Formats: sequence, structure tokens, C-alpha cells
Amino acid sequence: MINDPARPSNSRRLSQDQLGRFLRPGQRVYWPGCAGHSLLFEQWLRADPGLAAGLEFCGVWIPGVNRFDPCALHSEARATSFFLSADLRAAWERAAVDYLPLHYSEIHAYLGSPDRFDVLMLHLAPPDESGICSLSVAADFTPAVLQAISAGVTVLAHLNPNLPRTNGPGVALSRIDAWVEAPMPLLSLPDETPDQTLTEVARQVAMQVRDGDYLQFGLGRLQAAVLNELQGHRGLKIHSGMVSDGLLRLRDAGALAPESIQCPPVCTGVALGSERLYREMANHALVRFAPVSHTHAQTTLASLPSLLAINSAIEIDLLGQVNCESIGGRQISGVGGLVDFIRGARASPGGRAIIAATATAGQQRRSRIVPMLNRAVLGLARTDIDIVVTEYGAAALRQLGVDERAQALIAIAAPEQREELQAAWHTLRRTL
Repeated sequence: MINDPARPSNSRRLSQDQLGRFLRPGQRVYWPGCAGHSLLFEQWLRADPGLAAGLEFCGVWIPGVNRFDPCALHSEARATSFFLSADLRAAWERAAVDYLPLHYSEIHAYLGSPDRFDVLMLHLAPPDESGICSLSVAADFTPAVLQAISAGVTVLAHLNPNLPRTNGPGVALSRIDAWVEAPMPLLSLPDETPDQTLTEVARQVAMQVRDGDYLQFGLGRLQAAVLNELQGHRGLKIHSGMVSDGLLRLRDAGALAPESIQCPPVCTGVALGSERLYREMANHALVRFAPVSHTHAQTTLASLPSLLAINSAIEIDLLGQVNCESIGGRQISGVGGLVDFIRGARASPGGRAIIAATATAGQQRRSRIVPMLNRAVLGLARTDIDIVVTEYGAAALRQLGVDERAQALIAIAAPEQREELQAAWHTLRRTL
């Protein structure tokens, strides 16, 4: 526990009963996502949902990870989100959620605008001997928010001893207006065992990776599958918005570049995984945590030699356009950092950008490669596309004309879909 004599005079202990003293209708509340989400604060709000009346919550909540809908607390609660997940669908349908379709770099600027928030509800590691509370494994957007707030903004903190002190940004205990120290579980994301088809996609991706590459991954099963296939590589470095348990398998296999306090082989904004992953994130020689202003900045990405961005998609059309946000016209996610990393990798000396997906989806084996996107929100323009990978191979599209692109994509579609795609392209080609 924190010693009272060392506690700054302007800080106060916080309890569930006292939370209402800091929350008033009309306030805008910053609620971080990923493992920055405090299950204790969620528990307190669920126990007294009336506290949410008239509040507007905002955070970068990841589909499938941050399952809490703050609008469900009270009919007068609202939220602003950058992903439209299934958990927010009910609030969206009653117009309680505002969805902002922004790239991560733009979200960073939005959240870091002056006077954006009235209250911050943070999830931090307890202070070190210097009185600094580490942002721990969720250092992505909170630094921008902290930098922009004025002295009148209330900062509340759940100090969780289960959060590691990481090599990255923090906040002084003296800036926190009220805090509670309590051990609570962290949000976890277990790696799923990839099926045979996804494993073959991962093998095809691994064939594009060279020893010594910088790697960026999106979130999900694809990341875990690819990391499994890279254990025979050497000298790899990771620069990504998020890392998961597969990072440890790479380290244990000797695939990562040597650990170094001056230059750790891993730089990320967020870690999300198991208890073991969180413990290892305290190794300052293995990983450095940095905000989105660094991890997603074009200047940063362009300076990394041989950066390979690896991300997934829902659909790719024969023009090279990518849908990563909707199914059947129904929004299920957001664009996230996809475009930031795709463009950054293309600007990197020797860099490449991969969009990887299984050739078909679902029990009906619906083709992910389609003639033209229909009712889909465009996540990646054809001018940004580089390499597309399925279990049937890789199509390098960057400098191909429209006819060559279509033929390259048809060649990596499911064999039973190719004839239909070829006929569709023949018709589509005459209308362009």
C-alpha cells in the first residue's frame, strides 16, 4: 500500500461511496480501452448506475476485448466510440453512441484536444519511488489526454498492483485527485489455436518475412498464427500498436533481436494477453511502451528499415479495395490503425504491407475476394494496397495495372470461385 506520509496533500483516497462526488451530469469522461479499462471502476458504476446519468463517456474500446457498454448504465448516458462493436449495437440503435470513423493517428489528435474531457478514470500501476504511476500495458492514447488537460480536470485512478511497471510513460501521483489501490484481474485475450486453413495463410505470410525485419501485426487469430510460423526466423523486431502472447513464443524460440535497455526489440502501445505476458512486460530490455504519437507516426514508421505490416481483412475486391469494417453493410468494427501502418510500411526503406485472409469465410465458403465491394465501408483504398495473401499464395499488387491486379487476385482465390470471378471481371471491366 502507499504510505500516507508520502501522499501529496492534494490527493485523496477514493471509495465506491465517494465516486459520486466527482461525477455530475453534463461531464465528458475519458474511459481508456484495452487493459487500461478498470474492472473496479466498472464494478462501482454497475453498482450505482445512476451516477452515469447525463455523462458522456469516450474511449478507444476494442471489439471483443472491452465488452462494457457504459450507455447501458442509464438511459441518459451517452458514449463516443471509434469502433462499433456488437456490445455497443443496442446503444447505437437508440442513438446513444456516436461512432467516429478515424484512423488511430487522427483519434490521437482528437483525444488530445484541449478541454476535451472533464474527468479521467485511469487504470495505473502503483507509484514507484519517484511517485510516478506507470501507464503500464496501455500507453496508447492516455498520454495525449494527460498532456492536453487543464488543472481543473479531475483525474481519478485505480492503482492496481497486478499491473506491471513498464518501460514507458506514466503520470505523477501528485496530479491524481483521488485514487484507490486495489488488486483486480486484468482484461485478458487468450490466443486461439488456429485452424488448418489459417495456419496455411500464416505460412504464406511467413514466406514474405525476412530475417531482421520490423513487424507490425493487427489484433486477432491471424497474429497468433503468423507468430507461430516465425519461430525459425532470426533478428526480428516488433513495432506495433498491440502485442499478445505470441510475442513470448518468438522470444523463447530465439527469433527476436537481442534484448537491450537502450534499444529493446519490441516497441508497442498496448499489450493484451495472459498473466504471463503481463509479467514479462515489466522487462524493460524486452519491450518499450510508447503512445500512438510515436507508434503510428508516419515519420517513425518511415524511419524503420524493412517494416512489414501484417493485417487482416473481411473482403478484398478485384480493384484492390479492402473492407475491414462491415459484413453485409452492417458495421462491426472500425478502421483502427490499419491505414497508418499500411502507408508507413510502404514509406519504409524495403518495407511491405500485407493484407492477409482466408480465401473463403463461413460454412458456405463465401469468397473473401469479390468482384467489387457492395454496401461495404471502404477501409483501404486501392491506391494503398500492396500485397494480398491467402492460403493459395501471395499477390503483389503495388505497381500492377487494373487487369493484372484482377488476375493476380483471382489466382489466389479459392479454386472453385475463380471461374465465377473471372466472368465477373470480364463484365466489370467493360463498365470501368
